[in-house]
Amino acid sequence: MTSTHDLLSHIPGYMVEILSLRILGRSVDRASLAEGLGDEARLRRVVAELSDQQRSLLLDLCELGGSVQWDVLTSVYRNALDPLKDDLVAMGGAGIVFQNGLSGRDPIILLPSLMPILEELRQEFFARIEDLTLVKPRPVSIWGHVALLNTLRASSIRCRSGMEPFKRGWEYLEERLSGMIEVERVYWELVELGCIREKKGVLCVSSQASGEFAMEGDDRYALWRFIRSCHGYPGLENKVFTLIQDRAVHRGLLIRSLILFLHSRNPEEVYAREMVSSLVDQWLGLGILRQDEEGVWVCFSEHAFRSLKTGKTLVSPHPYCDDIVIQPNMEILAPRDFDPVDLLNLGEIADLVQTDVVSIYRVTKKSVSRGLRDGWNAEKIRVFLERISRHELPDNLRKTIQGWASERPEAHIIRGTFLVLSGADCKASRGLAEVLPGIYRVPENCEEEIAALLDKGDVIVHGADGEKEAEESVSWGKLLPFQFLPKTPWKESRREGVFPFGMVSPLPYGTKGEGVFEKALHDGESVVIFYPRQGYGEIEVKKISPIYVYRKGGIPFVEAFCEDTGEGEVFDITKVRALLKST
Repeated sequence: MTSTHDLLSHIPGYMVEILSLRILGRSVDRASLAEGLGDEARLRRVVAELSDQQRSLLLDLCELGGSVQWDVLTSVYRNALDPLKDDLVAMGGAGIVFQNGLSGRDPIILLPSLMPILEELRQEFFARIEDLTLVKPRPVSIWGHVALLNTLRASSIRCRSGMEPFKRGWEYLEERLSGMIEVERVYWELVELGCIREKKGVLCVSSQASGEFAMEGDDRYALWRFIRSCHGYPGLENKVFTLIQDRAVHRGLLIRSLILFLHSRNPEEVYAREMVSSLVDQWLGLGILRQDEEGVWVCFSEHAFRSLKTGKTLVSPHPYCDDIVIQPNMEILAPRDFDPVDLLNLGEIADLVQTDVVSIYRVTKKSVSRGLRDGWNAEKIRVFLERISRHELPDNLRKTIQGWASERPEAHIIRGTFLVLSGADCKASRGLAEVLPGIYRVPENCEEEIAALLDKGDVIVHGADGEKEAEESVSWGKLLPFQFLPKTPWKESRREGVFPFGMVSPLPYGTKGEGVFEKALHDGESVVIFYPRQGYGEIEVKKISPIYVYRKGGIPFVEAFCEDTGEGEVFDITKVRALLKST
């Protein structure tokens, strides 16, 4: 239903005259009733006369799309159901809130003509970003992730199936990272992103995924965390984007809108407020959202909004610190705000000894060997260290690295054919047939075993890449362009029709239904009932005064004087469809 005329077309014909008399004070046809209910001046007057609580309820109904399932509304107001019903009845009597059916559990529908007025009220909760003084967000850093990756590079931590490190492995990581990061959270994030993989029960760093992770940097990680935080609530990220857009929103409205969204997806949710408050705080901490100095207004950070709108990672430049110090004792002092790409590369050729605001790396023979195995050479290491060093590279460090690199024996495997050794101390595994001096025949499908044995002997093995698993890119997931979602579509009414909320109520089931007529008989009051017309199946509205209530064959009946016909009639109480409440 998209208009007031459309809504009123679902009102039963026998109700049109009653509604017009009750709400407008005069009897009119359906078209005139729609015009009268939709009159802007009348609606503004009605809204102005409502209490703050009732206006808040109207804004909730508007936020939920104007057509709300009853179980959703009761889940939101579970601690205030009686005031909720009283407010809905009052607004139903004013012709601005309707119920879609008569079961008592029917959807609640706002008068469509009221929506523009409510949208005006809603605009009070939005502001221009240019008019606010925003707090500078605390920068998000992937420094901890890089530190954990570098720690794994210099260790051989074994794991269970599912990438779960053994207890000693967790203890090792906690000890090395000195409580500077949430080790378990960061570890599982890196596993999810594909930066950590398992090979033969040992945790390994995926060079390609880790390199891409460091390259994309802090902003992409923050976006990933934002989208990931919404995975438990499908559509939540798009709801946030649609609500805020490129403006500032009142924090109270943001939280309320998201609470309503969660309840609309899961009416059984009882901790929606706590979850939403936690999520908003998390998004502010990630720099996805920003707030003003008073904490009243919230908006997207510029880079987050542009990235979400375009679906492209638009990274804001960060001025990384370049105060890295390389000391003659082979130690490297690296601040935590150092370029993450260079910090990750540093971990390939140096061991992370201590993490702190300024972390300590140490170049060792083992770390240089690791770098050589990963494709570095002495010249490449020298150039890299000279580039990142604040001061001139110590001469003893350069010469030591050159010496370690030159004394390392090497082996070249020509797959499926020969093993070529170089270096005076390089010895082949026993059992290999020597074809020429330093050249051995490799048995079929034994390359991996031989490479592992040579590696244990501190030999750099080349040409064995064929058996390695192909590394994959970092698993950020797709950053699709977010869309501005339309309001929830109206749901079609059922055959009972649409009625102003609380003006018509179903007859209570069983003996409670009989009690309605017994009470009216005792009090000497009239009752307006909806009753099927005999022989036609249509519903008639009759105003009756009960005379006698009795049972026949187990079926309850009421004998009453019908004020419409001026005659006495007998009505089967089980056939009474509903009651019209007295004003």
